[in-house]
Amino acid sequence: MPNCYCLNPACPQPENPPEASTCAACGSPLLVRNRYRAFKRIGQGGFGSTFLARDQDMPSKPWRVIKQLRPVEDSPQIAKLAEELFNREAQVLERLGQHSQIPTLYAHFEEGGKFYLVQEFIQGVTLSQEMHRNGPFSEEQARQVMQEVLLILSYVHSHNTVHRDIKPANLIRRKDDQRLVLIDFGAVKELGPGREQRIEATAIRSLGFSPPEQVQGQAVGPSSDLYALAATCINLMTLESPAKFYNHETGQWDWSDRLQLSPEFDAILTRMLQPTVSQRFATATDVLRALQEMSSEELKGSVSQPIILPNPSVSSSSSLISNHWAKRRSDGFSQPIPIPGPTAGGIPLASNPAGLSGSTGFTQGRVSVTTTGFGRVKPATPPRNQSLVGADLRGQCFANQNLAGQNLRGADLRGADFSGANLQRADLRGIRFNTPQPRWLQILRRLFGHAKTLGGILAGFGGLLGSGVLAFLLIRLTTGNLLYALGAALIAFVAAGSVLWSMAGRVSLAQNTIEESKRFTNFRKADLRGAKMDEKLREFARRQGALLS
Repeated sequence: MPNCYCLNPACPQPENPPEASTCAACGSPLLVRNRYRAFKRIGQGGFGSTFLARDQDMPSKPWRVIKQLRPVEDSPQIAKLAEELFNREAQVLERLGQHSQIPTLYAHFEEGGKFYLVQEFIQGVTLSQEMHRNGPFSEEQARQVMQEVLLILSYVHSHNTVHRDIKPANLIRRKDDQRLVLIDFGAVKELGPGREQRIEATAIRSLGFSPPEQVQGQAVGPSSDLYALAATCINLMTLESPAKFYNHETGQWDWSDRLQLSPEFDAILTRMLQPTVSQRFATATDVLRALQEMSSEELKGSVSQPIILPNPSVSSSSSLISNHWAKRRSDGFSQPIPIPGPTAGGIPLASNPAGLSGSTGFTQGRVSVTTTGFGRVKPATPPRNQSLVGADLRGQCFANQNLAGQNLRGADLRGADFSGANLQRADLRGIRFNTPQPRWLQILRRLFGHAKTLGGILAGFGGLLGSGVLAFLLIRLTTGNLLYALGAALIAFVAAGSVLWSMAGRVSLAQNTIEESKRFTNFRKADLRGAKMDEKLREFARRQGALLS
């Protein structure tokens, strides 16, 4: 078991034995609020530090993330801003934490003159870590990231809140379901009536991702997050800082020497990155609509992939490795890449521990919290470039796919797997689907099948024996020669056996075909909020545990 950690900022030796109650170096209690025991500091930013901890009050002692307010600069102005941001993060997380892709807030309190937040532990891999391990994202993968994050931002913005720190390090691909989780609300800004839109004394920004109005400490809005999301996609597809592609002299973006994108996606990114707020998309819904229109207008064939042009600073061997990983990411199942190090309760405790939603910072220069190296599991990509209305999708696997807003009306989905898929706002009216047979009927079919198998075996043996005996008697009575009769019996055995073997193979193939056709449509843990569907489908999805509201 790892050593526990003292949260006293002035402690000279914070590591202590696992079961110690007080710090041996400074005498401070090692249980925060007599409940949370910290085990490792996992990051530090300008305003706070983040720790991996366990909740001692719960039977399973689940992992949590503790943030402690620790302003680096010793000035009244910074201390006031830090406390304001800290309290604001707690208030926003309390409102937004009900969303499955935003960390849950468990506690917010003051103890010993220090302020604390306790948040949900997210295990997975950040997009920053993913791109550096696997190579640049393709256009299709960047579009999938954009669509999923836009759905989260739509929820955040609907609560009059702006995240203000969208970047790959703040997007974790959760290990359990491969969904993206938006973390680090330390820079969050609340909007709306009664919220003062003032110039802040200290600008909260991430260089290369924050829009001009945020860098200058001016008022921000939803389009500020959209700017940062577009910069994130550029970063994912190039592995370069987005600022590298902005020409300050002309005021224009140009990534043509590194990427060749489809004209539609290029135009969407360019509009999202406009320096003037009024020239950008106004809402996340507007961008989602543009992406949907882009998909519906594309010609048949695969979605355009960005062409990564040669970079003199990258060796040919590393380019080959990046291409290899990009292909693996497109084709499907990448293997887990575990981080070595001691574990506690199955959770790796490496030097940069994994999957922690409590990222550490509030200002520029924050330390990002990283995650365990679990490969990204992706089933077959749906045909996003063509209409799915009335499509034959029998037996197809769309597990954990992002199909938000797709029009599947009248499609044949018998045997299709949509477990864990995002089908928010999808049109599922009139689809053909099949349900599992009742338990009693499955047992009856199994018993009947065993009886048929036993009967078939007995009939086969009877047929072999009867053909041999008949041939033996016929030749024996006709010729009177015993040797001829035995030879005829042997030939009859072989002939009858080959016929029965051929018949058994055809029956087995037919049974397998029947069994395949009886696979049922799977909506287990699918997200069907806002989807249009018939009442029969709604009831079936509810029984399977799909998320409907």
